[in-house]
Amino acid sequence: MTSPARTSVVTAPVQTTEPAVAPGLAAITIESLGKRYGTGPLVLDDINLSIEAGQFVCLLGASGCGKSTLLNIIAGLEKPTEGAVTVASGKAAVMFQDAALFPWLTAGRNVELALKLRGVPRKQRAAAALELLDLVNLADAADKRPHELSGGMRQRVALARSLAQDRKVLLMDEPFAALDAITRDLLHEELERVWRQTGRTIVFVTHNVREAARLGERILLMSSRPGRIVNEWTITDTGSRRIESPEVARLGDEITGQLREEIRRNAA
Repeated sequence: MTSPARTSVVTAPVQTTEPAVAPGLAAITIESLGKRYGTGPLVLDDINLSIEAGQFVCLLGASGCGKSTLLNIIAGLEKPTEGAVTVASGKAAVMFQDAALFPWLTAGRNVELALKLRGVPRKQRAAAALELLDLVNLADAADKRPHELSGGMRQRVALARSLAQDRKVLLMDEPFAALDAITRDLLHEELERVWRQTGRTIVFVTHNVREAARLGERILLMSSRPGRIVNEWTITDTGSRRIESPEVARLGDEITGQLREEIRRNAA
């Protein structure tokens, strides 16, 4: 397989929070990964990938290309047919499109439940949950139940709950896809801030090209049938970007062109 092309985008430098994990070390290593279900065709084929600790990686591709399957394999929710995946820090936290909060529990209690499962002593949970909700700017909603929260607020609770697992790797499967554009943009800002503060390694699956161009420090494009990594863009300066900025628009247009080529190639 030919090596994917690389494109660099340079923006103005900014000061960022020092990452909690040492950069340059591989947080996730994927070697010769393949996946098929039963005797069906390959879903994923010969994926080789190394993701550094503290990187924000966006995984992009057409519907059905295997993005979520790859994420589930990294999470340990599915097993590869061939090859291997190593998460250096052990298990990863996962956040899905559906917030999946327990409706009878308050926002605080939903986060506390994750802390309980992690083994945090009961006396420490309430304060720890409030601290995590404060990290996602939702401390004032700790006593509200999910039906009292907007969709964006529920996703913030889900993010706080994912962070409560205290895993160095956070896997996100189209977490903002069901939200309106304005709410999604606000959550992009929140997620970027949390990433910079915590130093988490994030793998973010999306089908939204502008979202990937807005968030990704590294953007990987997958082909369809079977899914392979066919192109890669690296953002050499990870200063804060706006989704409406010219830099994001230019990168989005370039990625869209490549994505269309992949879709046409697989439709032929």
